[in-house]
Amino acid sequence: MGDDQEFEEFIKFLSLTKRLMDRTVEQYVYYYKKLDLSMLSSQDYCNQFVQDHKNNSIVRGMLLNLLEFKGLSKTINMPPKKTGSMKKRIIRDISHEEIDVVRNYLYRISFKKGLIFDLAYQGALRRFEIPTIKLNSFKWIEWLDHPDDPCHLIVQGKGDKERTVLINPETAERIFNHYNKKYEFKDMDGIRTFANSQSLIFGKKLSEWYVWDVIHSGSKKAIGRGIRPHELRHCRATELERMGVAIRDIKNYLGHSNLATTEIYLHTSEKESIENIGNILKNG
Repeated sequence: MGDDQEFEEFIKFLSLTKRLMDRTVEQYVYYYKKLDLSMLSSQDYCNQFVQDHKNNSIVRGMLLNLLEFKGLSKTINMPPKKTGSMKKRIIRDISHEEIDVVRNYLYRISFKKGLIFDLAYQGALRRFEIPTIKLNSFKWIEWLDHPDDPCHLIVQGKGDKERTVLINPETAERIFNHYNKKYEFKDMDGIRTFANSQSLIFGKKLSEWYVWDVIHSGSKKAIGRGIRPHELRHCRATELERMGVAIRDIKNYLGHSNLATTEIYLHTSEKESIENIGNILKNG
């Protein structure tokens, strides 16, 4: 069986036999392509591969399914799972200056990479939500009537639940001008055709891992430290809170199912809390 054919058969095995969701299969494929398949029958190689990728559940799941698919599950043992409490990832504050530096850096590389960053940050989007955005996900006609206002963007969140986020008018104008230059809209009919197009905004469906890499690698080169896409969600949530947005509105904006999750995203410091309470007492 050739490599390409075996790959296709493995995908069918995951989807049809194991009934895994498309997103899980996509995550498995990312790590599958990093494997040296000729070494798969080596216990030492499998152990090292899992450890090199931090022994995470996706790597373990992919390898377990692949070993079963290739009939090696009885001869290769998985290394032990991590035990004890997991080290909590630190969510660091990101300043407006850092946001601007990373954004400008990525736009200098390409329109696509800059836009990925802007959408992730302004819409507080999850990395898997960005590849599904289409041209008609934006409310272009309404925005053109009020170009100084944010543009509404409809995204597909967890469980295919739709929610609306807001994209800055400068970014909306950048996107519109990019496509106007590409298609040369002659009249309103041309704009409506563009506004109703179901084409993906990036031309093809990107991998969520590509989105992660654009943001993380780009920020590392621009400001000396890698920003994770989820940190941008935390950053945006905190900014909205500081602007006075109610936590229930922030919850809906981020697509959370409960307030407890949203509260984790908010990073008001003790000093800010005291200042906020002091201002309320003064005005009360």
